[in-house]
Amino acid sequence: MAKCAFCDANFEAGAGDVLLVCPYCGTAQTTEGTKFKDHYMIRVHFDQHEAQTTLLDWVSKQLGAPEDLPVTAKFVKYEQIWYPFWISRVDARTDYHGMGRDATFHNEWPQRRGAYKRIDFFWKPEAGEFTRRHEINIAGVKKIDEDVRSHPIPTRAKEYFSHAHAEEFDGKVLHSNLTEEQARKMARQIAHDRQTNLVLQEVSKIESRNDDIDVGETFLIHVPVWELVYRYGNKKYKASVSAPTGYVIESEYPRSMSFRAGGIGIGLVMLLIGAGLIILALAEVLGLPFGPLLEGGGLISGSLMAIIGLVLMYKGASSKEAKEAV
Repeated sequence: MAKCAFCDANFEAGAGDVLLVCPYCGTAQTTEGTKFKDHYMIRVHFDQHEAQTTLLDWVSKQLGAPEDLPVTAKFVKYEQIWYPFWISRVDARTDYHGMGRDATFHNEWPQRRGAYKRIDFFWKPEAGEFTRRHEINIAGVKKIDEDVRSHPIPTRAKEYFSHAHAEEFDGKVLHSNLTEEQARKMARQIAHDRQTNLVLQEVSKIESRNDDIDVGETFLIHVPVWELVYRYGNKKYKASVSAPTGYVIESEYPRSMSFRAGGIGIGLVMLLIGAGLIILALAEVLGLPFGPLLEGGGLISGSLMAIIGLVLMYKGASSKEAKEAV
């Protein structure tokens, strides 16, 4: 339990929560009772029914989804969760020196322009700089689905947090497990890693570098997500839909029997054709007279077809529901 330093209300808080949001007055505060001012939210624009309609419309268009899914599916659970995210705007500049790989080309084939008989690779020194502004999102809770963690947040639409707005939809506002200082430190490291990736696009080896990383505006923003569960047949399926944008973050969905049968049938045909091509390619080793006709190419194409056939058969026969992330 925690006690609000501003309205004296008692409310629930977990052991790992370090920045709390009072469910009565909506004030964001540290566990020591210090008010946190830079607290924002993204307003809800899709209510429960709109989110459900959007989800079913999207799921019905997925590969293998049953045709009667939109009219047969029944929602058995819905909950609006307000996830906390720390947003940092980081200005970063990296000067670097390194070694890049280059090549010289010799003896172009006359039959094919752009193809060479010999290519010599060598190292050469390179230097440059990258200046970027990064907007870095860091989830404020540890237990969060990876797709929810990485879904796009329209931060330009932010406005000051209103707990009354969350209450309109019976939203559950989560506390943050990270302090602002911890979030800024993580944002600095992420910006450093992004700069490293930029440099490594230009050079293969970094000999030296100088980084100037400034973590600027950092704020806490609560983003509402509809967590939905619907039933189709005898099974239940989970989904997450962004309440501000209607964006289907992810959804499990069933596959129709016709899709499963088609996957198994086509996969079996491709597997048999692939196996036949492999046998023909190996015919010389087996002592068959037509082996040399398809040797090599038949082995490669046959192997690919056999692999694709096995994948299709697995997808068709698998009892696991497909999970699509937009």
